[in-house]
Amino acid sequence: MSLLLLYLDELKGYYKSKVMIILWIGLPLLSILFNYLNLDTEGVPMSYLVGIFIASIGGILSSVMLSTSITSELNHHVYELFLIRPIKRTHLIIAKFCAVYTCIVIATFISLTFGLIVDFLKGGLPNINIVIHTFESIFFTLAAIAIACAAGILIGISVSNVAASAILSVYLGGQLSVLSLLPSLILPDVINPVFFGLILGVSLTLILLLIASHIFHKKQL
Repeated sequence: MSLLLLYLDELKGYYKSKVMIILWIGLPLLSILFNYLNLDTEGVPMSYLVGIFIASIGGILSSVMLSTSITSELNHHVYELFLIRPIKRTHLIIAKFCAVYTCIVIATFISLTFGLIVDFLKGGLPNINIVIHTFESIFFTLAAIAIACAAGILIGISVSNVAASAILSVYLGGQLSVLSLLPSLILPDVINPVFFGLILGVSLTLILLLIASHIFHKKQL
């Protein structure tokens, strides 16, 4: 079975799940709610705050989904059936990561697009700075969620108890998911926020996936 077929098989399972359906509906609604609340952001663009919120919620849920599903499948020896065929263990990890990440990316774009639509309905065409901040928020959010997904995979492979896997994902995955956003808020005039967010997101994601792949290769199934 090729990596593409594995990815499509995982994608079919995740996008039909109740959690994903809730995300695709819930995140846009939360984005709209944030845009209607008159919050004192102390000069921080609302799009940054919406991005952080979406990254936090989406990151935690994606991390929990991945970790608990992998832990459960390991406990039920599901991967033994896959490995009878000439399938690389790394492909199993990549397929799961890409499937969940794709679903979260869709939910994120829907959410931030709804935010722009709300801005348009409230005040006409959005200011160019708002559009720029929104696109920056998209980059930050995608980087943060990638980190959370990779952390979920690592936790799922390393932990044998589903409940412990979920708890670790909530705390560890949630904390890691916002690392790529915080420096751009703390030092916006010192670093390029988009560049830093992408570099940190890609680097941490690759490191976590490489560690997870190494552990998975050594694991007795």
